[in-house]
Amino acid sequence: MKTIKGILDILSKENYEMESSVERLTKVIKSLNIHVDSQDILEFMYVLKAWQKLSDEAKIAKEFSFEDFYNQKIDVKKLSAVFDKLSKKYKLFKLFRFDIKTFDNNTLVDILRIIKSIDKLPSVNDAFYTYKGKNSGFVVSNQIAKLGVELLNCDSDEIYVPFTNGFAYVEHTNKTIYADNQLLVTEFQVELIKILEDKKLIFSLTNALVNPTFTNENAPHILKEFDCVLSFPSFRARGKIEIDKYDRFKIHRGTVLDVAFFEHILAQTKHKAVVLMATGFTFSSGVEESFRKYLIEKNYLEAIIQLPPNLHSATAIETLFFIINKQKKDDKVQFINLKDESFITRDGRQLVLKDIDNIVEIYKSKKEIENISVIVSNEDIVNNNYSLAIDRYVVPQEVKELQTILSNYQTVKLQDIAQTRRSQLLKDEGDGKEVYELSPSDFAKAGFTTEGGKLKKIGTQSNKYETYKLKPYDVLLSTKGTIGKVAIIGEIYEPLVASQASQVIRVEDKDKAIELYMFLKSNIAQAMLKQLVAGTAMPQISTNEIKQLHVPTLSNNEKQQALLNFEKEMKLYNEIDKLNKDIKQIHNNFLRIK
Repeated sequence: MKTIKGILDILSKENYEMESSVERLTKVIKSLNIHVDSQDILEFMYVLKAWQKLSDEAKIAKEFSFEDFYNQKIDVKKLSAVFDKLSKKYKLFKLFRFDIKTFDNNTLVDILRIIKSIDKLPSVNDAFYTYKGKNSGFVVSNQIAKLGVELLNCDSDEIYVPFTNGFAYVEHTNKTIYADNQLLVTEFQVELIKILEDKKLIFSLTNALVNPTFTNENAPHILKEFDCVLSFPSFRARGKIEIDKYDRFKIHRGTVLDVAFFEHILAQTKHKAVVLMATGFTFSSGVEESFRKYLIEKNYLEAIIQLPPNLHSATAIETLFFIINKQKKDDKVQFINLKDESFITRDGRQLVLKDIDNIVEIYKSKKEIENISVIVSNEDIVNNNYSLAIDRYVVPQEVKELQTILSNYQTVKLQDIAQTRRSQLLKDEGDGKEVYELSPSDFAKAGFTTEGGKLKKIGTQSNKYETYKLKPYDVLLSTKGTIGKVAIIGEIYEPLVASQASQVIRVEDKDKAIELYMFLKSNIAQAMLKQLVAGTAMPQISTNEIKQLHVPTLSNNEKQQALLNFEKEMKLYNEIDKLNKDIKQIHNNFLRIK
């Protein structure tokens, strides 16, 4: 084992400037070389520090104080007896389960000397949650917790914090915190926080969806409403809710609990709530869309703040804050996009928010800043099918200019002039009818796509093939993975279907099909499609969004020009192909290769 001096050198910030305080403490524990689980030693050291603090504050009788014990002959059995006495008054010592008698007296002396030499241990959240990273599941970082607290900007003396793994938020507020959770949180860490960090933390270890703790004092059948609520729920958690005697869940259904979490939060919010959610919650269809509609109709949503990617150590999921205000005076929503480089810097591979005060000021002042912040009416959100995806609203200037051009035209929704459906998967059965499946990589660069694709043999899926087989002049639009590639089907020489990555748009009139094909390839349409993209790991556009796409009504001259451009584009690409072949021949002709 290292000498105590060597161990204390490890704790020296000057010698280990690049390491976190938790990393240094972990090194200390390893240096002790004790055959005891390091987590048990960690908990023991924090209990000792709590004991020392209570003693220094004269909250413990002198005969049971840390200093009195330290100044006598150190004995493990005696310490066990002291802790037993303290457990009668302090819950922390009752919750501390480790058998101290595992240590010998000499080891105990070393640990006590270390504790006495350290002014302050790392925060409980850092030691027991953040540093563990993925082993603790999703744990909100200190910077995100700080931003959440400051966005809440709460005048009340109380904050309710449900569904949150870890306690990063306690470091950024001195208000009384009411928290309930059943994740990895233990009451032991809660008691440490209350003693070591002087926090007013009222905690309940429970599943708040099933058995909420904080109810109206005079009417326990009614949930307590808090002026201020802060929550960092787990993403896409699953479970089943059998009974809800508090009538919270008006929208939630199924086993994915995202909406249930949010509805519980709303039920206990009197004024304002700040909730961290995965970005997908802003554009997903189904129950999430119904909930977004509910928020807008109730006029509860005040702001959406999109965070940069890679801010969380345990997940690559992109996240954002929903800011709820039940006492909102207007019918507008602020969208703030923090993915701009001016808000972020790097710490190794991880992104770090550069200026939280500036972010909070943009929100509080309702500033509109090009490419960063915009104020949007509820009506605009309704017109966007209740999508809250940030790219719908915080739009680059060049996209705005293209949208202005389109606004000069009369438009019609695509669903009013064409049949649109996403193609479906046909499995290769190894026997049966030969069918070619076209992926976006098979689309011709110009003109008609007539052949190519992956060969599949189908037998039992003949009815499905008849439903999804391609016809001449079908327009294909890639809307999954690769976004925005366009094809138009020409004369069919062999059975063709489109892959699941494509929408099949069928227009009965051949010329209108070509006009649509040319429009979808235009800069305006491509910019519009980019605004509809949802998802990061697998970008996609829903079929409903494509059906709602506005297509300009062209004049006769413009229609004629579109057809001429179609022919001209084919001719140009044919010339390019010929030039490429000539270039290839130049590379080879001196070797007499034809």
